[in-house]
Amino acid sequence: MSAPTQSDDAREATERALDATCADLGDQELQVLVVLARRLLQGQEAYGRLDLARDARDFQRERAEELQDTLVYTAIAEVARVVRGAP
Repeated sequence: MSAPTQSDDAREATERALDATCADLGDQELQVLVVLARRLLQGQEAYGRLDLARDARDFQRERAEELQDTLVYTAIAEVARVVRGAP
C-alpha cells in the first residue's frame, strides 16, 4: 500500500512555498537543500514514501542514536588527525 498523497491543490501550494523559499537562498544554500533532498530519496527507497500517520518508527530514539554516531565519528576523526600528525 502506498502512502497517501496531498491533494493537487495542497501539493501545488507546497511546491510554490518551496519555490518562494528557494528564490531567496544563495547557490550554496540551494546545494545544501539538494543534498538533503537526495537523502530523503534514499530514505524513500528504503522505507517508502514518508507517511507520518502510519510510520511507527521512534524518530526521537533514531535521532538520538544518529547524533551519538555523529559524535563518535567526529571524535574518531579528531584522534586520527592528531595520530597522523595532520594540522
